[in-house]
Amino acid sequence: MGGSLPSMIDFYEEHAGDRERFEILAFHDASAKSFEELDEKLAEIKEKRWKGRDLPFPILLDSTGETIRQFGVRAFPTVMLVQPDGRLWGRGGVETLKKALAGELEPAQPVGKH
Repeated sequence: MGGSLPSMIDFYEEHAGDRERFEILAFHDASAKSFEELDEKLAEIKEKRWKGRDLPFPILLDSTGETIRQFGVRAFPTVMLVQPDGRLWGRGGVETLKKALAGELEPAQPVGKH
C-alpha cells in the first residue's frame, strides 16, 4: 500500500495548483451501501485520524466490488496513480504522487491488465 489518508488529504490540499495534472479518487468497499452509511462508518475515524477534516477528493462506493477487483486492491487504503489513458504510473503513497508530478515515473501498464 503506502500512504495514509491524512497524508493524502494534506497532499491534495497542498497541490491545489496542480489539480489539472492529477485527481485522487477514494473507493470504499462494498461494506457501505450508501453515502449516509459511509458517513456513519467514518465519523469516528474522521475525528480521531483526520483532525475533523472531510476527504477533499471524491469518494466512490463500489457496491459490487468489481472496481476493486479490476484494480487488484487487496488492502485499504491502496494508492494507485492512473493516467487518463488508463496506464498505471505506480502504486504507493504520497511519495509516489510526488515523483509522478515531478516527472520521475514512467507509465507501467494499463489498469486491469496485471
